[in-house]
Amino acid sequence: MKLVHRDVVPQGPGSVKLVPEEADDLWHVYNLVAKGDRLSSVTVRKVQRESSTGERDVGRVKLKLEIEVEAIDYDNVGAVLRIRGKNVVENEHVKIGAFHTLEIDVQRPFVLRKDVWDSMALDTLKQACDPGASADLAVILMQEGLANLFLVGKSVTTTRAKIETSIPRKRGPAIAGYEKALNKFFENVLQAVLRHCDFIIVRCLVIASPGFTKDQFYSRLLLEAERRELRSVIENKSRIVLAHASSGYKYASHAFAGLFY
Repeated sequence: MKLVHRDVVPQGPGSVKLVPEEADDLWHVYNLVAKGDRLSSVTVRKVQRESSTGERDVGRVKLKLEIEVEAIDYDNVGAVLRIRGKNVVENEHVKIGAFHTLEIDVQRPFVLRKDVWDSMALDTLKQACDPGASADLAVILMQEGLANLFLVGKSVTTTRAKIETSIPRKRGPAIAGYEKALNKFFENVLQAVLRHCDFIIVRCLVIASPGFTKDQFYSRLLLEAERRELRSVIENKSRIVLAHASSGYKYASHAFAGLFY
């Protein structure tokens, strides 16, 4: 979640401007917005228009509305939040008190105003904008040429890195290219671990894959840690666990299910 602007008084009123950057961020928004809050965003609404000749037709116009929230619906399949409420700022198309449903999806900015930003709301905001602050589990799902690194917190799992490398087939004259590409892939995954896996917060790093990709990467990780004196890896290698997964894809749900068996 991107925090564009913040003007908040703890235990008092204030507003924030946010931009969901991935589908997981919408879950945070769902938990952050409450009935009675005010939310504004750009939307599209059907309006009746009258021409100079008196003819009327119905068209769709793009406008910015601010509503007082009455109901929130989270569509995790369509990756969209539908927030219903009454318009509180009159404009030429929508009267004060008229109902409207704002749709918040990925990359759609919005402003949220609360009369009271209590500790729970502030904590949710912090987790939304810095998911690594409370995520105590890191997971790498990988296969040759593909890896996804996730941080798993109490309420949501966020994708922190996706690594893709084209790897040629391991046969014939192409074997030299295979080794070079695989080494480059492992190096990119290692850099993602160093960038996103803070062992001060993360209590366990799970590396999962089909076949022996996880074992190859684990050996490379420890070898490079010793060679480069990467203390964060060396001192926490007991926290690194290998597991089987069916693939390196994010939505391989059966792979996730098998991580902790």
